[in-house]
Amino acid sequence: MELSIGKNIQNKRRSMGMTQDQLATVLGVSIAAVSKWETGGTYPDITLLPPLARLLDSTVDDLLGFEAQLSDEQVKALCDRCAKQFETSSWESALDLCEKFVREYPNNLLLKLRIGSVLMMHTPCAGTEDAAAELIGRAADLIREATKSEDIQIRDAAWLSLSGLLIQQQQYEDALKALEEIHRSAADPEAMKVSVYYAMGNLEKSKQTAQYLLASHTSACDIALVTLSKIARKENNYPLALRMENLSLQLSQMFDRDKLYGQDLVHHLMIARYYTEQEKIREALDALHRFVKCAKMPNSPEAVKESPFFDRIEMNKTSISKDFLDRCAYQMVKEEQAFGPLKDHPEFINILKELEQ
Repeated sequence: MELSIGKNIQNKRRSMGMTQDQLATVLGVSIAAVSKWETGGTYPDITLLPPLARLLDSTVDDLLGFEAQLSDEQVKALCDRCAKQFETSSWESALDLCEKFVREYPNNLLLKLRIGSVLMMHTPCAGTEDAAAELIGRAADLIREATKSEDIQIRDAAWLSLSGLLIQQQQYEDALKALEEIHRSAADPEAMKVSVYYAMGNLEKSKQTAQYLLASHTSACDIALVTLSKIARKENNYPLALRMENLSLQLSQMFDRDKLYGQDLVHHLMIARYYTEQEKIREALDALHRFVKCAKMPNSPEAVKESPFFDRIEMNKTSISKDFLDRCAYQMVKEEQAFGPLKDHPEFINILKELEQ
């Protein structure tokens, strides 16, 4: 772990108008020793830390740059660095950086949850199936630790993420058990809070609560429709499968969810897949053109601020870059086996080129 004590000593000394010579004289050390501290060549002897801190009107923790806990913003900043490392370097170096932060803050369960999520999202960066399995396995370990958090929001989010990982690993019974661990109530208090805040005359709080409630329920409807679509497709009922996907798109447009990057990508992809499986090439290509249009949207959570449905909701900006998401969108189309009949079609080739660019 690299200490920032040298830079901290220098900054505090200068802010007090003190020279290296004066600092050295008071502490009974040489000017060269102080110079080496400030340039990072050496560290002060541990016995000098208390008098050094008192002299600089500071604390030992402050000099060492020690932080007992990270703020949510600091956790996000560390995870952003990990995500960038995955996208600009090798997956091994990115994993090393993740492990470094986990070692530095071993008791921060929010950090473990978020880094576990970063590992999950960046499995496409792994070059082999074994490497991807290593990332997924490490993500599962970190997220399992986060399920022990005393913070109910962190704990519930960890159980939810863990269930997703277990589904990827085809451990379906364990995924159901993970979901059973999530705290739930027989009644949804948020629905009643909307009315209570309104009755109190707190219109702003009533609006914000209503918007969070709407976001939660539209998301649940989308998941339900997607699942019903997949079931209909397995039953060879393509008209019903397409109807479910189009209802999801209508729901997205109705509540301005279509203003968010990536919300409708999977729906356009599934529609293209269903049409291809029915040998309806024209319809499939049209759906892929809509996929490309959706992929070209900016990845900005601020887009919902113009919506009367979600303008009071705080949207979290993802740690993942738009460039990485674009590459994932390209791979989604390129590697979809159902599009085999389209691979030599000039329009499909141009669609891949657009996505690649």
